[in-house]
Amino acid sequence: MGGEPTYDVPAKGYDELYGEEQAAKYAAAFRSLQRLLEEPCVVLDVGCATGLLAEFLEHLGLNHIYIGIDLDADRLRIAKSRSPSIMVVQADAHALPVRSGAADLTACFTVIHLLNLERAIRELARASRSTIIITLLRKKLELKPMLLRLLKENLRGWNLESPSVAEDVKDELYILVRRDGERALRAAASQESSGTESPP
Repeated sequence: MGGEPTYDVPAKGYDELYGEEQAAKYAAAFRSLQRLLEEPCVVLDVGCATGLLAEFLEHLGLNHIYIGIDLDADRLRIAKSRSPSIMVVQADAHALPVRSGAADLTACFTVIHLLNLERAIRELARASRSTIIITLLRKKLELKPMLLRLLKENLRGWNLESPSVAEDVKDELYILVRRDGERALRAAASQESSGTESPP
């Protein structure tokens, strides 16, 4: 799997082309994470592009600190213009510029297929304290076995859930929640209501 992500859509056209689709993915993910909305949290958005997730979280009223990471400076400028309170950093997803366990929620929407899976999953696991959201494009499902294997190897002690998404959503959704404290209770409740895999 490759190294540097390639961008096929200019920053200015990104929202028009992908905005509605990304919002559907965010809605599907956060339906499974309602309790997260009740707690202050640090959100790390890996491959944030133009900051659409930041806007979505603000509309939800989530009490959070948002940090967007992307390689593309033009997309980061648009992301920063959405809100003066968000932070954006031009950086590589394979070497996230945050301390270990810094993020309560780490999101990686429609980016993982562009990355070196092994390096990227290792970094997502390192940076994350309690919840990780990853989506994988359905047209890249040949990567799914390797992705699931790496999640299990790097996130022992976490619950892995794959909630269903609408037919028009082009990604599969994976939510990982660390099995400890109150978050373990939330994960157990998710297991009862939907099929769940648990990494060993």
